[in-house]
Amino acid sequence: MTNPRVARLGHVGIAVADLERSVKFYTEVLGMKLTEIFYYDESRAGHGVAVLSGAFVRGAKDTIHHRLSIFTLRNPTAQAPGATVLGLHHIAWEFDTRQDLIDMYHRFVEQSIPIVNARIGGPGNHARFYGLDPDGNINEFYYAIDQIGSDDVVRDHPPIQNIELDDFDFDAYERLREHAKGADLADLDWEDLRLSKKPQQ
Repeated sequence: MTNPRVARLGHVGIAVADLERSVKFYTEVLGMKLTEIFYYDESRAGHGVAVLSGAFVRGAKDTIHHRLSIFTLRNPTAQAPGATVLGLHHIAWEFDTRQDLIDMYHRFVEQSIPIVNARIGGPGNHARFYGLDPDGNINEFYYAIDQIGSDDVVRDHPPIQNIELDDFDFDAYERLREHAKGADLADLDWEDLRLSKKPQQ
């Protein structure tokens, strides 16, 4: 195992009362750019259990998909774990290599630090896992988030899916991500791609 170290802060997620008002503040007052707005399906994997919608914004000169995630909650007054009140939703940390991501995941497992889940797909289309700090704050750890070119075109993404990070086939996933550039994801069958290295049952 390597000695994984966080490369940089990736993005911060906040929960707000009014999505439109917050997007207007960050884009019109601070001059950030709106990448996309995403509505979470409660029945799918992802933040949808607690989150209703999200806006993803980036700096004026950024090519990264987002630096700030702005969420509205299904029940802002709930007291369930995992970012269920207005304010900070999660902190995201970027790794330079997928091996660092995997090694950090193993560190969490070995030290019995709570892991929420691991996922692919959704806005940014990056492989990531979520773990809790000692106070229950959600930390996201990820590798290879989508980049936005000078044309401001957002690449389509597959639905959010839970994965087993230890058995995840990064090579196959990255090949499909490359194939997805400029393609209609409706034409790509993500379900048939054996994203897990485990034999299919």
